[in-house]
Amino acid sequence: MRRFTTFSALVLLTGCDTDPGTVEYTPPEASGLLSARPFPGPLDVCKVIGENDLTRDYLDDSATLVGCPVGETGAIRDRRREGGEVVGQVGAWVLISVPDR
Repeated sequence: MRRFTTFSALVLLTGCDTDPGTVEYTPPEASGLLSARPFPGPLDVCKVIGENDLTRDYLDDSATLVGCPVGETGAIRDRRREGGEVVGQVGAWVLISVPDR
C-alpha cells in the first residue's frame, strides 16, 4: 500500500510541472526577422516586423507588417479579422500585412 501511495504522489507532482496551455516558440530574430514591439498591445505574442532582406518585398506604406508564431493560430486569426492578409512565412513566423487605419 505504501508503494502505491508514493507512486501516486509522484505522478501527481509530475503532472504539475507543465502547463498544457503554454506554447513555446523561438523569437523572430531566430528566423532572421527584426522585431520592433508587440502587436497590437504590450502583452500580445505577435510582433511588428522591421525591414531587412527577408521582409523587403512584404512592406507597404499603408500597412504594418506583423509576425505571429506559426503555432499561434488564434493570434493569426485575430490579425486576419482586423483586415490583415497573410503574405508569407519566414522560419517559424507567419507574416501578416495589417492595414493602417
